[in-house]
Amino acid sequence: MRHYNTIFSQVLDLIPRHQFETIVKRHKADSYVKYFSCWQQFITLLFAQIRSKDSLRDIETSLRTHTNKWYHLGLKDIRRSTLCDANKNRNYKIYEQLFYKILQRCTDITPRHRFKFKNPLYTLDSTVIDLCLSLYPWAKFRKTKGALKIHNLYDHRGRMPVFITVTDAKQHDVKIARRLNLPLVSDSILCVDRAYIDYKWLYTLNKSKLYFVTRAKKNINCKITGQHEVKKKKGILFDYISV
Repeated sequence: MRHYNTIFSQVLDLIPRHQFETIVKRHKADSYVKYFSCWQQFITLLFAQIRSKDSLRDIETSLRTHTNKWYHLGLKDIRRSTLCDANKNRNYKIYEQLFYKILQRCTDITPRHRFKFKNPLYTLDSTVIDLCLSLYPWAKFRKTKGALKIHNLYDHRGRMPVFITVTDAKQHDVKIARRLNLPLVSDSILCVDRAYIDYKWLYTLNKSKLYFVTRAKKNINCKITGQHEVKKKKGILFDYISV
């Protein structure tokens, strides 16, 4: 009889299990654990993410409909109370470090885009994730709304995020950008939107020999000193030189 692995099992094959276990041992996260190990917690959370499950009861119920596949996944049992305790007490750095291990693996095998210019191209932007304020009171965003903000540096060569940091949603984009030590090499091109327009910060990029591309605000205070030749077929309206 021919054996077929599930798609979920094939996804798990992409995870560096030995590196994951090394991280767990470093943090002693499986000490005194009876059955719900960090690996089983990771399997459960990954399943919930893929299936868009947004409650502990929904995760438990959905997984119990596939008990015949638990053995192949390495899952022994699932109870929402145990999952809740694991999410509350285990060190988040385990999964943070796993993220960077997977990122390094993906970066090594991701094909590079052949741009017409040799400069590395990046985009810096943020996104707001809504949260239930009653469950996450530390993430107060509005009077009755909770949220956090993810700031992401995106590498267009491999279509991969290379830097991520999480803050509360009240933090302004450029305020966080000033604090970040972005992993950019000289001659890189950084694309940002108008939320990042801060001339002192943009000047620090210039001093670091980085190029930046952004949208000008309507009230920009500058003086036009010249204009480059514009190629009509490129879709460029004008290319000014200003100070």
